[in-house]
Amino acid sequence: MSEKSFEELFSESLNEKKFDKTVTGKVISVSSKGEIFVDFGYKADGIIPLKEYSDDENANPKDEFKAGDTITADVLKWNDGTGNVLLSYKKFQRRERAKVEKERRIKEAEEREQRKIERANSIKEFWDNIQVGKTYIGTISKIENYGLFVDLGEARGLLHISEIFWNKEEKLSEKFEVGNQIEVTVKDFNKDENRISLAYPEKGENPWYILAKKYNVNDIVTCKVVKFAPFGAFVEIEKGLEGLVHNSQITSLKRITKPEEELELGQLVNAKILNIDMDNCKIGLTIKELEGTSQEYGYEEYINNK
Repeated sequence: MSEKSFEELFSESLNEKKFDKTVTGKVISVSSKGEIFVDFGYKADGIIPLKEYSDDENANPKDEFKAGDTITADVLKWNDGTGNVLLSYKKFQRRERAKVEKERRIKEAEEREQRKIERANSIKEFWDNIQVGKTYIGTISKIENYGLFVDLGEARGLLHISEIFWNKEEKLSEKFEVGNQIEVTVKDFNKDENRISLAYPEKGENPWYILAKKYNVNDIVTCKVVKFAPFGAFVEIEKGLEGLVHNSQITSLKRITKPEEELELGQLVNAKILNIDMDNCKIGLTIKELEGTSQEYGYEEYINNK
């Protein structure tokens, strides 16, 4: 077998290089026209024309490269007609940017999926551990006339206005703002419906109970008529505490169908407590049982207590 000639070896080296579509070499020089000449170990030098340098028309190769710098580019032609290999730096850069962008999107998708898994695990843990009476520090996310929506982290609960105020005239918007942190306890929940009802520890004891505890059945109290209803008269025992005198308990002297037949708004009367319903916050009184007794009249105690 005869030895290969120099020409044959040279031709083989050319063919080997032609399999490469991207080459890396050293910058030989940058011409005044912005052409970059590259030595990449091939028998012919590579050339990157200015138009193949960058997608930015104002970019100047001399600002980035000098002789001796390493540069990578795509092969456009293995012979540009003048004995050089035609290269493109901008096409290589496009592919690199596309590659980086693809990797970034893949990474973001993986991170989103990981956050989704972590979120699902966190929600599951929340519902696995929730129980009636458990306390949370939540953030008010929305205020409605009927209550507050409170963000508990992995779920949102409703704190109804009746769980916040004893006085029905108070307004939520005057005490709370969106973003406020608030301590709440779980009153009830439904895992299947993702529903949580909350209670408000700061509401405290019903002031009605505090006032009502001062009185007992059969106590004689002096009170003021404050409101009429078809079935009787409401009387104020003291500020914040009212009771009902039913029509049948107003007088024994005659049968009345309306309380205003015998009483007037603002009138002071003595009455006897018949019952105290702590569960329903109701007090029943009678006036007629004091008729003809020494306790039928006498408003000094009421006036002095006011």
